[in-house]
Amino acid sequence: MTALLALGAATATASPSAAPSLRMRARALERARILPHGFFSLTTVTMQTAPVAVVRNGVTYNMRLSVYGDPGFGSTIDVTLDRAQADGLAFQVHDYSFSPQFGINFRYDKTLETATIDTTSAIDPSQISGAFTATSVRSHTCRLYDGRMGTKRVAQGTLAFDAFDVVTPTAPFFGTIHTQPVKAEVVKDPGCGGGIFVFSSAANAVRAIPKVGSALAGPAPHERYVQPCFLNRGLGAKVGAGRFFGFEKAYRIPEIFQYAFRTKQVPPDERTSSFIEAIAGRSTLPKPVKVRPGRFEAAIHSAGGEFLTGSATFTSGPPTVRTGLSCRSGGRLRPYTRLTYRGTLEPGPTPLLAAFDTLPLALREGTPATYVVRDYGRN
Repeated sequence: MTALLALGAATATASPSAAPSLRMRARALERARILPHGFFSLTTVTMQTAPVAVVRNGVTYNMRLSVYGDPGFGSTIDVTLDRAQADGLAFQVHDYSFSPQFGINFRYDKTLETATIDTTSAIDPSQISGAFTATSVRSHTCRLYDGRMGTKRVAQGTLAFDAFDVVTPTAPFFGTIHTQPVKAEVVKDPGCGGGIFVFSSAANAVRAIPKVGSALAGPAPHERYVQPCFLNRGLGAKVGAGRFFGFEKAYRIPEIFQYAFRTKQVPPDERTSSFIEAIAGRSTLPKPVKVRPGRFEAAIHSAGGEFLTGSATFTSGPPTVRTGLSCRSGGRLRPYTRLTYRGTLEPGPTPLLAAFDTLPLALREGTPATYVVRDYGRN
């Protein structure tokens, strides 16, 4: 799988949901650096439920509930629903995130034999109240960031809810969800795993696509500091606030990864996000070609299928060229030239469309777009 596919697969298992926890852990690490060793803890506790089927309008989604607890930073809840296209070449994910500053009570005992979650009135009109009982608990020791040893625990078990009402702002997908998860995994991590990786290779690949990085939480690192050769070419088009289309060919990967994204803040403490990703053939994202003096074009085609349809034309003036760049591949540096085309992405005869079940997203005329090509001296 390429970096984007890895991100997409993780998304289907709550990758976007992990962002709040990563940010909290990053802030915790910054605080820990200025405190004496052993004074500050990076311990986090998370609960991830096994998927359960939620049916809306004859369509079956897999739903997962994720709870993130971090000492000093409160708890957040994510409800994620995903389904795959029939041919398995595309999927869409819808995530409902609740992150009030207080009011979500996520409690657990030292051994993770039991845990409880109660949102009180913090996410009204939604309400979740239930208990976890472990059927098995595993543990192992690890070395923490400050050299001390810690114990990571992983508990598998069952759930019982007194209340489970997730009120989403989108309908008829999904309205109010009452379907209760029945199994879960609770993990207590004191900081194992060798540290905090805020910028993974997958995140770098996505951030490299123009107009996409700014839509994700946090700035992208400067290109000259990014070591892996993760990108061959990428096109990003921002349709509006929190809405964009993206296309990417990863380094040494023949397929094109296409996706659409929509996110919206729902005051005061909720965010809704929808994501479609599809795999397509290499010809769907050609490099821009000169069609006349001062004008370059590229004919973009969707993956087709159920989730992404239509086509578009990218148009720009001459690219900005930067030479003398390099990245790392297989233990050696690869020099490359970066060409940046800035222009617009125009709808084709059948306009580019992301068929979100919640609300379709269509490409608009004159959508600002940027196309970046890394020329390694070969296709």
